[in-house]
Amino acid sequence: MELEHSSRTRLEQLALQQGLGLSEFKREFDTQATAFGFANLVPLSTSAAQRWLRGVAVPRDSARRVLELWFGEHISVLTGPPLEKILTRTEQELAVNAAHESVSHAIAAAAALDPSALEHLHAAADKAARAYYTTPTMEMLTDLVALRNLIYVQMDRTRKPLQAADLYLLAGQTCGLLSSVSWDLGLLGAADEQARAAYSYGCAIDHPSLKAWARALQVTASFWAGTPRQAHKIAAAALPDAPRGTARARLHSVNARALALVGAHDEVREELDSASTELERAGADAFLDDIGGELAFDLPRRGLCAGAAYVVLGDGERAEQEAQAAVALFAEVPDSNRWGAGALSAQVDLGAARTLRGDLAGAADALAGVFKVEPSKRTEAVAQRLNALAKTLGTARFRGAAEAIELGAKIEDFTTISLARTAAVRALPPA
Repeated sequence: MELEHSSRTRLEQLALQQGLGLSEFKREFDTQATAFGFANLVPLSTSAAQRWLRGVAVPRDSARRVLELWFGEHISVLTGPPLEKILTRTEQELAVNAAHESVSHAIAAAAALDPSALEHLHAAADKAARAYYTTPTMEMLTDLVALRNLIYVQMDRTRKPLQAADLYLLAGQTCGLLSSVSWDLGLLGAADEQARAAYSYGCAIDHPSLKAWARALQVTASFWAGTPRQAHKIAAAALPDAPRGTARARLHSVNARALALVGAHDEVREELDSASTELERAGADAFLDDIGGELAFDLPRRGLCAGAAYVVLGDGERAEQEAQAAVALFAEVPDSNRWGAGALSAQVDLGAARTLRGDLAGAADALAGVFKVEPSKRTEAVAQRLNALAKTLGTARFRGAAEAIELGAKIEDFTTISLARTAAVRALPPA
């Protein structure tokens, strides 16, 4: 018996999209189980496969984990109703490729690099910066690599200093965005390389805002990589030359994160206060503020850094105040402009802060929405925050507590199918 063409569950819908009949589905499940380290599972029976696909039975334990890893979606989604019809992968790729080809052809059509070509590139780069907050990470990666390569091609088409400087600015902006995307995927080495490339372009054209932004990205990659002292050195060296306002606010905030990791309580507070002061001056930077998106830095992001810093310092009271404020500030931003990964991170920090205060029920409440997020939105920053929380829950203070055990299990389930673990990440081209 083969699968019917009308899907009754999301699982059956995905199987049909992959061209899997019932027998193929069974064979592929056994193959995936072996690949994911569940070789001891009993081969999938026809009756069990039929019950799963029809939604009359829910896979348990290891079988559930295999399906989640295979399809990259939570079991509650897989056993639920099929999603509404969307463009097939082939049609999506066709539409995206057609748009890229149109822009590429429009730029190449000129006998020489003219203002309209640069206008196209600026529009694409600015759109990418603003789309970062809401666009799936793998889609962003594909678009940014294509845009960066197109910019590189145009660099060889002009010897005019002003045009070359414009292209260097675009290259720096795109490499900086690739740094953020690389970190979302858990690729810290690539994130650091892209940030350094962005800084080099900024130096080549002496662009203070680009240089400050790139240095802040380097600081972020460095403290997440476990080298907070190096991160602090980068931030401290960059601050004197950074423009006032947004550029300095970001550097002060990420510097606070780095300083927290070395236990510098007073310095953390000073850096966060300085970030607040700089945000009062923000809004006039033609690069960071006018383009916005991932280039911008605002009160919600400053609050996110503050909450995370105080969690690391073990100051549950201040961490809860800052994280709760960040959650509220993110909630005020319209969905179309909200940094989803940042909002989730603030919720995790709130859960961690409440855990530090011994309020496990409050922590569970803060994390309830986080655990429902689909794998494609489980960025590395969110996953690493949860991993750190799991270590706290595993300490002697919470040993034997039912709430701690339950939260620990949910964190393990969440991080097992995080973006970095489930995305088919191809090697990034060198910066």
